[in-house]
Amino acid sequence: MILGDLSKWEKEQWAYAPILRKAIDYLRMTDLDNADIGTYRLLGEDMVALVQQANTVVSLERKSEHHAKYIDVQMVVAGEEIHVVARQSELNVPVEDQLNDKDYALYETVENEFELLLKPGMFVIYFPDDLHRPACSPAGGTVTKRVVIKINKDLLQA
Repeated sequence: MILGDLSKWEKEQWAYAPILRKAIDYLRMTDLDNADIGTYRLLGEDMVALVQQANTVVSLERKSEHHAKYIDVQMVVAGEEIHVVARQSELNVPVEDQLNDKDYALYETVENEFELLLKPGMFVIYFPDDLHRPACSPAGGTVTKRVVIKINKDLLQA
């Protein structure tokens, strides 16, 4: 997992792989405040941006998830979200495993979770072993605008 902020991008971009820089540059250069909710293909099926409106929930109401094929780059455009995150371990057992068909597995309980507060311009990059409960808030019911860029992990090796 990588936590970042667009305000620090100029100083930190050197540390990112080229495909991750491409994703963050999309977040920087696109007028996301005025972007329509929807799906935007950046590199066919290998890199897709999902502009979403989310209604936050209390973290215990959302199952944790992880992906096998895609890396998630998630950024809050408007509002605030708490993401509850942890690294995958043998202690975490999925309650729903759709990794082969839909590239996700869901977990009810997860060991060693911690919270990240994301404000506008902050982004987080989730790799396949990063479990995450996005779009949470202390009381739930907050509306946020967010972007999720799905990147085929094979592009990191290209």
